[in-house]
Amino acid sequence: MTGARSLALAALAAAALTACSGAGRGSGTGAKVTLRYRPPAGATYHYALEQQNSVKMETGPMAQLPGQEVTVHIYYTQAVTGPTAGGIGVTLTYDSTSMTPAGSAPALDQMHGVTSNVVYDERMRVVSARFTGVGGEPSQLTDQLERSVKGATFPLPESAVGVGDSWTTETEMAVGGALGATAPLKSRTTRRVKEIQVAGADTSIVLSVETTFPGDPVPINQRGQTATLQLSGTIAGEELFSLVKSALVRSSTGGTMRISVKGKGGMTMTMEQQTSLQMMGAQ
Repeated sequence: MTGARSLALAALAAAALTACSGAGRGSGTGAKVTLRYRPPAGATYHYALEQQNSVKMETGPMAQLPGQEVTVHIYYTQAVTGPTAGGIGVTLTYDSTSMTPAGSAPALDQMHGVTSNVVYDERMRVVSARFTGVGGEPSQLTDQLERSVKGATFPLPESAVGVGDSWTTETEMAVGGALGATAPLKSRTTRRVKEIQVAGADTSIVLSVETTFPGDPVPINQRGQTATLQLSGTIAGEELFSLVKSALVRSSTGGTMRISVKGKGGMTMTMEQQTSLQMMGAQ
């Protein structure tokens, strides 16, 4: 997998896994909770993200090469700046990044020190997003991260939900640009409430999450060559987020994606992916 593709997937994971939060109260199987994004102004959350990718070229010019194992670690801080025009302001800072084997994606190193200023509405829809590099200026990397945040946000449900309730959203994937897609490449994610946990003053929501990919052919253009791309597979797991913090506490997902390119220089690639996110501390 190229550095650009690895970076796009890592950034997408980082954005998608911190996108869903809410506020409310509820307990028991009959309770309903209205999920809204209302984090405490001034709150700061520190996260550790680990993503393990196992990539294998099944067909194509590189099919004879051995598979590649890549592990990405991203540590970042999410600071709530508070109410602002259009919603709630959040500053995201990438504190440190690493990849094993080292040097697999040099662009990942450039994420260190990058910050973003994002405004969400109460249903966690992006109102605006702007990334800046260490020097304070936009770059190709910050443009990619901005597209990732905008494409990865998962809107909270409009109505209150209880145990057994679910909602589904179709989202345009930012990674489509890295793959040269000339039409929107969309994924579909379903979240289902598994449990509502009440502990003292806080209430936490346990969600099952399943993301599927379209499977329909999408036109792509790479270096002037046209072809069609098919992305299929399922990524599933579980999330836990706190309503008082209005923030994700932990997440664990995994599954397999298959990318098939048909045309000149066609190929089929399978990627097994395991992603975990853990809140390391809150202030």
